[in-house]
Amino acid sequence: MAGYLKNAQDYLEVARSLNAGRTLQVFTMAYEGYFAIVQAVLEYHEVRTKDAGRNLAIQRVSQDLKLSPGEFAAVSKAHERRNNTSYVSPFPPVSKAEAAAMVAILAKYLPQAKALTGLSTA
Repeated sequence: MAGYLKNAQDYLEVARSLNAGRTLQVFTMAYEGYFAIVQAVLEYHEVRTKDAGRNLAIQRVSQDLKLSPGEFAAVSKAHERRNNTSYVSPFPPVSKAEAAAMVAILAKYLPQAKALTGLSTA
């Protein structure tokens, strides 16, 4: 768990350090950071992503962390975009607002994931 949460923290720091004009890179770092949180919480519950699938894992952990409906919609959209570009086509343009939303979600829920897993000092 600690390794996943450390990775999430690193993704957040990189996302924040990137030029705001690099919206795709900021968005990607923030999405991957959020998924590292998902992995940490799943490990805490002794569940593997492979068993449930990435989409279901994101849904489950987002519920555990109590994301708002708007935040969950942003994460779901990010996941869909990631899948479509990983498996189907080039990544469509990402707006500054979309990138900023994913960074905000990662920043907000990283401390909550640390608290949930008992690694709040990690």
